[in-house]
Amino acid sequence: MFAKTKTPTFIDNLTVEVDDIVPSPLHVVLLSEDGKICCKTQKIISTARSSFCIEGLSELPYGVYTLQCIQGDEVVECKAVKRV
Repeated sequence: MFAKTKTPTFIDNLTVEVDDIVPSPLHVVLLSEDGKICCKTQKIISTARSSFCIEGLSELPYGVYTLQCIQGDEVVECKAVKRV
């Protein structure tokens, strides 16, 4: 599995692109700099390449976040920055 954010910064939503994924639940977690869970969701991806949007992030404080995409035993992490 390969996952990345469409852009490295976000304001109120974050688009995630996934590639080389098997059709099964994908767990997505957004963590703050201190490791607290800010957002947690599950997506069902039916195609090997897809993208989805995590919305409603406008209430989060500005800073650096870690996006975790988890499918089975595989975990992919990437950084995203909430900006003004």
